Amino acid sequence: METGDGYRGGRGRSGGYQSRGGGGGGGGQWGGGGGGRGGGYNSGGRSGAGRGGYNDGSYYTSGGGGGVGGGRGYNQNFSQGSRGRGRGYWGGRGGRGRGRYSGPGDRAAAAQREPPPSDLEFVAELKGHTRKVTSVLMDEGSGQLFTGSFDGTVRVWSCTTGECVSTVQVGGEVACMLVFAGFLFVGLKTKAGAGLVKAWNMATNQEYCMEGHTGAVQALAAAGDMLFSAGQDATLRVWKLDGASNQWQCVAILRQEQGGHRAPIAALWASHPFLFSADYLGTLKVWDLTTGTVRQTIEKAHSGSDIPCITDLTVWEGHIVSASLDGLMKIWEPADPASGLVVNPQPVFSYPEQEPGQRNDGQLSGILSLCGVADAQNRCVLMASYNGERCIRLWELPSFESRGTLVDVNNARAMAGSAAAQLVFSGDEHGRVKVWKWKAVGPGGFPIA
Repeated sequence: METGDGYRGGRGRSGGYQSRGGGGGGGGQWGGGGGGRGGGYNSGGRSGAGRGGYNDGSYYTSGGGGGVGGGRGYNQNFSQGSRGRGRGYWGGRGGRGRGRYSGPGDRAAAAQREPPPSDLEFVAELKGHTRKVTSVLMDEGSGQLFTGSFDGTVRVWSCTTGECVSTVQVGGEVACMLVFAGFLFVGLKTKAGAGLVKAWNMATNQEYCMEGHTGAVQALAAAGDMLFSAGQDATLRVWKLDGASNQWQCVAILRQEQGGHRAPIAALWASHPFLFSADYLGTLKVWDLTTGTVRQTIEKAHSGSDIPCITDLTVWEGHIVSASLDGLMKIWEPADPASGLVVNPQPVFSYPEQEPGQRNDGQLSGILSLCGVADAQNRCVLMASYNGERCIRLWELPSFESRGTLVDVNNARAMAGSAAAQLVFSGDEHGRVKVWKWKAVGPGGFPIA
């Protein structure tokens, strides 16, 4: 396979990469159900959020945008009509697996001892990246998987054969990706330290380069006709495609002076008419997309340790789910519109559960990435990877009942799922991309061996 410098990359056996190819029927190496949009599992503006590292300068990244969500609820917008479930709705069953708190020396070993999911089987390891994989993005429309890495490449894989059909040199360390409005967007940092957003028209292969950020572009999201980028420079930039020039233009820069962040931004989630952004200090902000102003700021949304960085955001059944290097996942419910707030300033649930004001310095591993998927019975499963743990943990929502662990995944900084093909993907710090498949369900809901 040749390595191209454009979106299609080298030609190799595939004869060139076209992202709008067919969804790929059944069969093939992975036995997936092909592409297509399935049950509408696109995540509606999910952040492809890279995370700025505190100790080693690395990015804590989750799967890229557009299509990484999955399952009942993950594609729903944040909705102020979703109130009223209350604390008792969450964590309702036992068997939570990870429990509350443990000593720092016990976590990694305990993770390896936990059972694997009974209904999720390993399929393949995709090899090619030479440095950490920081973004994994499934495009349901084309049935193809995009992976981005610190090695400066984006690789495109067929989800029916498992083959790499294209390798694109992007000119910098990839931190995040997003598919939106027929474009592939890649947030990166060049060797000179500049932050860029590169884009490719998936129909024409035209390449765009959006400059302006200083330091890595760590998060991307989209809503309506707007693209949002954010990163290490603590700014949030708004882009629109100008019809006259056919170029992506920056139409707004939101800095601290406009009510923006004081620290690098690590995660974005767009759900019209709101944009949610989160930073290294554990601050969560809500932006009104109709006015371009901040509607709400929750200081210390995460503050359970000396490193409170919010590393990921997702939406489930109208609720925001946040994850942090403090080791906690928190559920935020919509506020009563009469209050003037968008989100209740106190989480309705935290996992692991803790007492008000309780800190957990050194007791919990920091969460690197978060991803919501659907199992073979369309039940919602939340996946999380933890710093220093060679596994990915799975929980069912809303109970937070443990669904097991996926082992031999080193600090997974990227995860994604395909609803149509019933696949789960991860990318880790060793450059490995792994694939699992949900087992078919037989009578009584039991997995078919």
